[in-house]
Amino acid sequence: MRPLATLGAMPSRAVALDRLLTGFGLAMIGGAALWLLATGRTEVTTSADVEASPVTIPTVVVPLVAGMLLARLVPPQLPALRPADADARSALTRQVVGLGTVAVAFAVLALLLGPGSVWYGPVKVALLLGGAWWVLRNWPAPPPDGREHRRAVPGRWYWLGPLPAVVGWAWLAYYSPLTGPSDLSGYRAYEPMVLLGAMLLTFLTASVLEEVFYRVLLQTRLEALLGRWPAITATALLYAAMHTHRIGTGPLADMVAVVLMFNGGLGLFLGYLWSRYRNGWAIVAVHGAVNSLTLLPLLVG
Repeated sequence: MRPLATLGAMPSRAVALDRLLTGFGLAMIGGAALWLLATGRTEVTTSADVEASPVTIPTVVVPLVAGMLLARLVPPQLPALRPADADARSALTRQVVGLGTVAVAFAVLALLLGPGSVWYGPVKVALLLGGAWWVLRNWPAPPPDGREHRRAVPGRWYWLGPLPAVVGWAWLAYYSPLTGPSDLSGYRAYEPMVLLGAMLLTFLTASVLEEVFYRVLLQTRLEALLGRWPAITATALLYAAMHTHRIGTGPLADMVAVVLMFNGGLGLFLGYLWSRYRNGWAIVAVHGAVNSLTLLPLLVG
């Protein structure tokens, strides 16, 4: 069995291209935050819910950066996913192209449907679940060594490693002095059971389905082909693209920047957690917290 390794054996030209693509993606996401600050934006709306209150830009950026730093430091060294074997790369590339096409198709259809469409949920399930199943069934390929990578991560780090990053991110994003009081008055018109039902549906179709598609299926295959950071940034941009239908009122450049900063930044954080620990529970927990954590007081209060 070959040892887990990085893409050090790749040709230098391919490595340079991967670095260029990674830099481009990171520049787009980081530049979006700088653009918003430069244009005088101090608050942004990160939720599609009309009842949601805006948050400050530092409330978005600081927790994500801190979470990624903690994931990098705890522990300092972990094995990386082994690159795909040469004889598997062609079939794996075809799967990646298929899954990427599904992701782009979903982003376009979501934009055409617009916010609040009753067809959004069925289209999402049909494409991210049904489309992914079709691609993997009809274009078989040796799966990337995600399970081998999972086994190579020591058990204590698989379970405990993500905790500092997840807890640190959650505290900074929702409970630290960075955050002001949340205005939940718009949600109080709904019965608690209605809110609970909506939260459970969102958990299944967003926190679980999106993470399985974007991180487990797509990013893992991209990692086996391109390496960690090209895969994370590419997947984060596709993940941000699926949220463009949420663009609200205001200058188009500002609204696109909000999606890149928040959803693209969240995609980087989730992607790095997945790449470091291969812990699906951690990324589902973070995604679930984004969608529901602020609403918990309405259910328990």
